[in-house]
Amino acid sequence: MKRLAKLGMFTFLGVALATSFIGCSDDDPDYSNVTPPTVAVSHSISGRVTSMDGNGLSATVSMNGTSTQTHADGTFVFEDVATGSYTLTASATGKQTKETTVTVTESGNGANVVWNVSLPNEGTTIEIAANGDTEANVTSETIEGNDEGAVTVAVTVPETAELPAGSSIVVTPLYTLEEAEANTRATTRATESVMLIGTNVACTDANATLSSPIELAYDVDSEVAQSITAQKYVDGQWVDAEYTVEGGQVIVFADQFTSYTLLFGAEVTSSSTTTPLAFEQDLWDNLYGSAEMTVGSASFTYHIGTEITSSGTSKITAYLIEILARIAGAGVTTATGSYPINVTLPVGTALHVTGTQQVTTLTVSALNRSVSGRQYGDIAVVTTSYNRTHNGGTNG
Repeated sequence: MKRLAKLGMFTFLGVALATSFIGCSDDDPDYSNVTPPTVAVSHSISGRVTSMDGNGLSATVSMNGTSTQTHADGTFVFEDVATGSYTLTASATGKQTKETTVTVTESGNGANVVWNVSLPNEGTTIEIAANGDTEANVTSETIEGNDEGAVTVAVTVPETAELPAGSSIVVTPLYTLEEAEANTRATTRATESVMLIGTNVACTDANATLSSPIELAYDVDSEVAQSITAQKYVDGQWVDAEYTVEGGQVIVFADQFTSYTLLFGAEVTSSSTTTPLAFEQDLWDNLYGSAEMTVGSASFTYHIGTEITSSGTSKITAYLIEILARIAGAGVTTATGSYPINVTLPVGTALHVTGTQQVTTLTVSALNRSVSGRQYGDIAVVTTSYNRTHNGGTNG
């Protein structure tokens, strides 16, 4: 009898254990096949506003009706931007306003479009003398530490110009062809030469005309002066302006209120590559965790602006440095970005984030001299989520 009772007990325990094992197997998830979360693609537009010397500027940046103030270093950012084209405008007290159009394209990756812009000073107002000629000097701005790259223009308004009583002229240095065209609403581009410096000449009396030309005497290196061509904007196109060269001076005869440019036979070459972004944390691993893991955002550092790797050892190289800075931006700073992730990682999944920034190496050459710099551009961010078998997963 006891033997039968023991046999029955063992049989009961065996059935119970077998049932228990089956129950555990049914309740335990297969973490190798758990679905990784999808990270939504996010875009932004950021940049930096500087003075012509390359230092950060307190400015207002507007984008399609939305405005933001720059930080102390001149940086700004518009988060959560949809794909499409946007008009950006940067303005600051005492500075010329700049505008550009940027496009955020759908590439499957997160994108941060970078706009680096330098704002020149407003023009210089010159009061016309009651009797005799009016004379004044206006000097171009340079990046910090490159004073040799400045160009001074001596402005002479002859009494014979016969400007209206009480009127003044406004002389505004121009640093790019785009600025010259914005000031004059040009419909065709000037020649493909690089602009060394330009000047917009305007009168406070919109109806004024010139009976005699205003002289714009640019003080430049004598070797450079021999390579200069002067142009002006007339009736919707750029045409040759009347000028003469005397040693290191290029004297332009401004016979109309318009923009004038000194074009310089410099060559600009470029090549592009990418550099990895540095993330504060780039991996969230919950493959063998015990609970869900929340991931908010990924912080990273990147560069805005242009790092010029050459120094001005002569007036010519100093001019080339200024040309490079105007093309690509003055100064460079390190900024911190934040890419939104906002997902919950189930046990058995992980998430990895990587990114790159475009870097363009630019070289400006003329008269057997050259200068170079690295311009930091747009950013691409890729997120990859996966499970234990690395099947599935998402990119964002």
